[in-house]
Amino acid sequence: MGILIIMVGIMAAWILQTVLGAGQIKNFNTHYTELRKKGRVSIGRSKGIFRTGVVLLMGIDKRNRIQTAKKMQGMSIFAKFKDFSILEGQNLLKIDPEVYNKMDRFTKKAFDDAVLIYKKVEKGEEIPQQKSPFGKLVSSFSNK
Repeated sequence: MGILIIMVGIMAAWILQTVLGAGQIKNFNTHYTELRKKGRVSIGRSKGIFRTGVVLLMGIDKRNRIQTAKKMQGMSIFAKFKDFSILEGQNLLKIDPEVYNKMDRFTKKAFDDAVLIYKKVEKGEEIPQQKSPFGKLVSSFSNK
């Protein structure tokens, strides 16, 4: 009987995580679509297992100026996008060092990722799929 209760609890937690995760994906899609209607969008991310993750969406114009920036930061599925106006008006490829230094290290990593991906897309290069933290863990054991 005890094992049945544990299994039901695990199943309920998994279902809850799936539902809340779907809500977070919907939130991403809503903000991405909103920015995409206005023009080009650059996306950067910084992720980790036991640290805060950041997703940065930046709507940019033809001169690579950031028109709108939104940031999702957190460790849980409850994180939502918020306006990140510190980047608005900045050139994506030549950001003011003073503005860059005001960002925390996770946001800097997401910004750098967005710039790198933007440059690759502009050159017509393919963006390699990043491994998940679990995928990296499995790879570290299988390479030995």
